[in-house]
Formats: sequence, structure tokens, C-alpha cells
Amino acid sequence: MKTGSGVALVIRPLLLVVLATPLALVLAAPPPAPRTAAAPPSAVLAEDGTPASGEPLVILARDEPRVATPTGEQTLRLAGPREGPETLDPALARDLQSTFLVRQVFRGLTRFDANLRPVPELTERIEVAADGLKYTFTLRADANFHDGRLITAADVVFSLSRALDPATAGGEAALLAGPTYLSDIVGAADLIAGRSAELAGVRAVDERTVEIRLVGPRATFLMKLAGVPASIVDASDVSRGADWWQAPNGSGPFRIADWAAGDHLTFVGYEEYFAGPPPLTRIEVRLGGSASQPFNLYQAGQIDVSGLPVDAVDRVTDAANPMRDEVTETPLFALGYIAFRADTPPMDDPHVRRAIQLAFPRDKIASVTYNGHLAPAPGPIPRGMLGREWPVDVEPYSLDEARREIAASRYGTTAAMPPLRIFGADYGGAEALREVLETDLGLDVEVISVPWSEYNDGLRRRSYPAYELYWGADYPDPETILWSLFGSDSADNYIDYHDDAFDELLRAAAREQDPDRRAPIYAEAQQVLMDDHVVIPLFHDVAYTLVKPGVKGLEITSLGVLRLETVWMEREP
Repeated sequence: MKTGSGVALVIRPLLLVVLATPLALVLAAPPPAPRTAAAPPSAVLAEDGTPASGEPLVILARDEPRVATPTGEQTLRLAGPREGPETLDPALARDLQSTFLVRQVFRGLTRFDANLRPVPELTERIEVAADGLKYTFTLRADANFHDGRLITAADVVFSLSRALDPATAGGEAALLAGPTYLSDIVGAADLIAGRSAELAGVRAVDERTVEIRLVGPRATFLMKLAGVPASIVDASDVSRGADWWQAPNGSGPFRIADWAAGDHLTFVGYEEYFAGPPPLTRIEVRLGGSASQPFNLYQAGQIDVSGLPVDAVDRVTDAANPMRDEVTETPLFALGYIAFRADTPPMDDPHVRRAIQLAFPRDKIASVTYNGHLAPAPGPIPRGMLGREWPVDVEPYSLDEARREIAASRYGTTAAMPPLRIFGADYGGAEALREVLETDLGLDVEVISVPWSEYNDGLRRRSYPAYELYWGADYPDPETILWSLFGSDSADNYIDYHDDAFDELLRAAAREQDPDRRAPIYAEAQQVLMDDHVVIPLFHDVAYTLVKPGVKGLEITSLGVLRLETVWMEREP
């Protein structure tokens, strides 16, 4: 799960902007549809990447040439979260800030390349059965933990099982991050529910071979395996106690060298990483109060990458500003939205839900609140996913029609309604909605701010009748928005939304390997969701990032910065 813990709507989460902002080099246009995942399951990929029919899908790891030309001190300086991170345990990290940090220390069976294609990471070979129900992974012979021990199939079985075991979260399955990514595996539901002590669908065939069986074909499964909760951890390391993750025996390209909660976190390169030692020898991440005002820190030369506050975009991008060439503008696969439970008054009345949609000019959130620097959200699916637009039929703003809907509701008037209570962690969309509904409809709206850690847990426990959230996509497919947030069987369906037609469309999309055939199914599902008026999409994020000229090789995608082992510094010796 990727949720943001940012501040008010006018300035989005600053670390999120720092760490999830693509550079023009990578994302001047939306990324192409993922071709590896798009290949039919009954295919072998030829040398040129094209499928040959009649055989299982086989994906082989390919070495990436190193082009780094580092000079001077190889230290990258970043401003991290002002709160937390609460944990760097891959099974429990659930927000964008934490998962970015976790990804540098731990890796899994697959990862995303610069074009957001799922490719082998700790594996050298992936074979997908023709029916899409069995995946066989051959581990790299040179993939090891930071203590030098080779990563084995048993480590994979342990890690994936642990990510779904409620005991990992003190018995509360709702606090696990794993179900969002791994619930397709046979036996996942039983493990999550406590009906089984093991994950039946994952087994070690031999020391270097792992077999994973799914309950049904899932076009996005290899994408999900690139998620942080699928990272491989060392069982003996975990057994050291609850704080094992503060000095972990990781599986990724960087080690934690120094940790001071609320002050700083320092990574150093792991020299024996299978892909070669990363060019960066050190990454210094400010935390807590020292991470405040990253834009100011950047201008003072104290950090190398910073998000640009929206109210500073016009000034910094002016032709006369010397920092102009250091700014990158990038559309992200991210959604700011408000969602409502349809089983809690007053939103259990469909007339009330429709009235609120009609009375709220939500396009002004992007055009007015953000001065036109964000993209309006016609629907939940971000523009550019699967390389296309995602139009949706939405009724135009009409106060008269909204008042007629209120009159048609079982309440008849807003004075007879209970208050609409919307929860959030310092967001502003709900405040804008409150002002409009109270002024124009006379509806009593309460906006309740909750500290981020408490809010995150409340979401997982389905505690809120309505909530506002920033959601960064976990993988480059509409499923990460539609199913993750609104699918009946999703762990992140925080409003317990259920619609049979919607769920069936999602199941049909999950079975379809070709994105060109999958896209219209998603478009239909999006329309069903919007017609039920349980969600108000506010904006699709556009990130503005400042990057010092000496920072090279930074791979940034619509999902954000996913890895730092490609980065190097070109500085005066």
C-alpha cells in the first residue's frame, strides 16, 4: 500500500514530491504499456522480446551496462519524512516515504525497470505456466544478504509467508501491507484469516527454485511482486526482536550505517551487491525537524533533491530564475480523493451522494487551489496509465439539480440529516468540500484531522465513514487504483465498497493479459464506480522537482524514484 502522509492540500507531501518525481529525461511523455506483463501467458519471449506461441512465458534476467562516471565525493543528500519512518520492516511499511527507504535496503523477486516493466531482480529466470496459475522462479546464484549468505528458496517462502501472517503485526492482519500485493497466492486468505499457519501456494522446489501458485490468473502479479512487502528478509535476522529492522541484514544495494530516530538515517553502498557496488558510497537522509523546509535546504545547498512547493512553481520556473534548468515537471500515477461509505448515514442514501457530487466543483481543486499546476481528475485512473487517456462521463456542476436530489432523498431536507464526518491527516480537499456543502446546501459537515500514524491504522480498520487520502500507485496498471481502493476483496478498500458488476469487471480485467483488451474493461469499471457516487476524485498529481546538476543517473518514473543504485555524483574532486 502506498498512502501519503502529507500536509495541507496547497502543499503536497514534500518527501513524496522529492522521492516520487520523475525527471524530464525519463518522463517527458507517459511510459509505454508494460510489454513483459502484456505478453500472452502461453508464450516464450524471443531474444528481441517478442512472444512465440505454444510455450509458457519465460523471462530471463539481462545484465544492465554501467555507464556511471563518478567524480568527487559520492554522497547524495536528501530530506526525509518529518514524522517517522515508523518502521523499515517490509511487511509493515505502508506509506510512500517509508517504502522508498525500505526499497534501498531490501529487494524481491522482481523490480520495475525505468520503463515500468516488471523484470527479474533476485531471480535469473521466471517461468509462467500457460494457464497463468503457476510461476516458477530460479534465484540468482550470486544474490546474497548483507552478511554474505546466499539467498535461498527457503528465504523466499519465509518472507512471503511472513508478509501475510497476522502474527507479524501483533495479530492484527489489518495492519499488514502484504495483502495488497500477495493475496492472489493460493492459501493467502487462510493465512491472513488465521485458518492456516502456512502459505500453501509457495514452496521451495530446491535451494534455488521457488514455485508460486495463484488462485486465478492475474495479469499484474509480476508487478505486485516488485512491491516492498514482497522483499526478501532473513529469518534469523527477524528473530532478533521487534527492532531488527533498525540494523537489518538486508537484501538490497545499500546498508543502514547510522540511524538516529527523528534526526537522520545514513545508508552506505553494499560492496558485494550482485549487480555490482552502487556508485554512491553514502546516502544521508535528514529526518524530523532537520528535514523541515526542504526547498530552503535545497537553496542553501544542504540537500541535492527537493520538491518544489506549488506556490513557488511560477517564480522558480521563470526564465530569469537561475534554478529554472534544475526543475522537472512530471505527471505522477497518483490520486487525491475523498471516499464515502455507502452504508453510513447520510451517505447511505444514493440521492444524497449524487447531490454532493453535483454541488461540488471539484475541478477547481486543481485549477484554483493549485493554480493550475495539478491535473484535474475526471475519474480515479490517472492519465497515461497503459499509455492512454481515461475519460469518464460525469454530470456537470448544478446546485439546482443537487437541491432536487436532497428533496428526493429520504431526509427531504439537509436540516434533517446527520452530519457528514470526513477524516483526514491534514488535507484540504475535505475543508473545501465542507465550505461548499455548508454554504450552498446547508449540510452539516465535520472535518476531523487525525495524526498520520493513527489515521493510517484507522483506515486499515475501516474506522471512518468518509476519508480524504493521497494514493500513489503501487504498480502501473489501473488495478492498483480500482481494485486496491474499491475491490470487495481488497485490504485497502477502506469504505467496504461492494458492487457485483464492478467486481466482475475487475475479475475480467485480471484475467486479460493484453493491455489493449484490458483497458476498456477498466474504463467500464471506472464508470460504474463513478455512477455510484462513492468517490470524489480531486486531482492527479504533477510533481515539480529540483535536482542539483551534479546528480546523475537518477531513474524516475510515474511511480516515483524506485532505486538509487543507478545514481552517481559528478563533483569537483
